[in-house]
Amino acid sequence: MPPLERGDIVVERLTGTRVIVINAVPTSEDLTVRFPDGRLEDRYAFELEQPQTMLEVLRDFLALSLTWPARAIEYGPHTVRARPQLVRQTS
Repeated sequence: MPPLERGDIVVERLTGTRVIVINAVPTSEDLTVRFPDGRLEDRYAFELEQPQTMLEVLRDFLALSLTWPARAIEYGPHTVRARPQLVRQTS
């Protein structure tokens, strides 16, 4: 991952929230980031990652949609057991 700079938008790995880098010290892994609700918190660079590009999102969606039918056949349809019918005794 390239060094992060002030103004970069990244994703916090723990929550998946997009944050903006406010202060980045080049010689350190410490960063100050701002969350969408306005709070500032210190993070380490390894806790953040670059957001996925639209191409990566489409690639993941396509891969999932192509493998879904195979997984559906593999597990087969769920069988529904018929409920036993109650038998009334006639008097």
